[in-house]
Amino acid sequence: MDDNVYADTLNMTALDSIYARQNRRPGHRALRESTRVIGTWDDHDHGANDAGRSYPKRDRSQAHVLDFMDVPEDHPGRERAGVYSAHTYGPPGKRVKVILLDTRYHRDPITRDSISGQRYFPNEEGDILGEAQWEWLKRELRTSTAQVHLIGTSIQAVSSQHPWAKCANFP
Repeated sequence: MDDNVYADTLNMTALDSIYARQNRRPGHRALRESTRVIGTWDDHDHGANDAGRSYPKRDRSQAHVLDFMDVPEDHPGRERAGVYSAHTYGPPGKRVKVILLDTRYHRDPITRDSISGQRYFPNEEGDILGEAQWEWLKRELRTSTAQVHLIGTSIQAVSSQHPWAKCANFP
């Protein structure tokens, strides 16, 4: 739940090469061979530092990250606008549901401090998930049979005091 790669590019051929290089790394290969890897994306594999919905290649970039995570071509996630998913583990009565949110695809702009260039100001009218993902999240929680729910996001969800990207920048 963070950057899978540091791409920061509009060049989709370069993005292919960056993902291929990551897949060739021995540690990454060993992890993928030993366990099922699930995930979402963050800004640098979405396409640019602090990128949100205005990133012009987000659809192509999404296809690349889904390929990287070996999401089957017929998976419903391929039809969605955004890289979000839910995974349930364990037997009845001891189930855990992992919900991974996409905080990039639909994220409205946030304003950077013009003096320091590092602090972000909240967007009081903005959205971070988009309407379809909000509805999907509500449905996943409402219909879940899990006893425990873990919600993952590529940006900090709990901390609201630091000046960088965080869920607290949105209502």
